[in-house]
Amino acid sequence: PMWRPWERWTGQVGSARASFFANPVVELSGRKIAALICYEQLVVWPILQSMLHRPDMVVLIGNGWWTTDGNIVAIQRASAKAWSDLFDIPLVISFNT
Repeated sequence: PMWRPWERWTGQVGSARASFFANPVVELSGRKIAALICYEQLVVWPILQSMLHRPDMVVLIGNGWWTTDGNIVAIQRASAKAWSDLFDIPLVISFNT
């Protein structure tokens, strides 16, 4: 589900829950994974918070089909690669372009 912060005020239900301090990594098959989705790849807080929890890898997930003539996907990849290199952590990238 998508995060829809207005649901609280409209009485709707079903939104994903977002928290500023919770869930920076997930565990899958005994490995801690920091998943950065879309714009989180360009914001400092999500990666720094995730690194505090010492993940085994960073997984980059994005949807770049709407950037037909832009270079946002390349920028997101370069940013994630830089963080990956800085923290010496494996990086997996998946983009829908």
